[in-house]
Amino acid sequence: MHTETRTTDAKARLVLPKTFANATVIIEQVSETELRVRRAKVIAEDELAFAEESASPLSDRDRDLFLSLLANPPAPTPALKKAASRHKAGRG
Repeated sequence: MHTETRTTDAKARLVLPKTFANATVIIEQVSETELRVRRAKVIAEDELAFAEESASPLSDRDRDLFLSLLANPPAPTPALKKAASRHKAGRG
């Protein structure tokens, strides 16, 4: 991996290497002092598949199990209760 130091201008603009010319990029702020710039792969909207096109149907056994768990959900385990309380505490 090649590392290079560059300086931004007064508007925080940065000139990227020529290999990024005419590219769509994704910029992620990893931390207060780190950005990650990646070239994005642009897919035409008409090439995107619907989730329904790639999902395989459940077997009869799996469907019956799923429906029975919806009708009669099992009691929460101690691990689930602990995770739920941590989640609730983190959300306020």
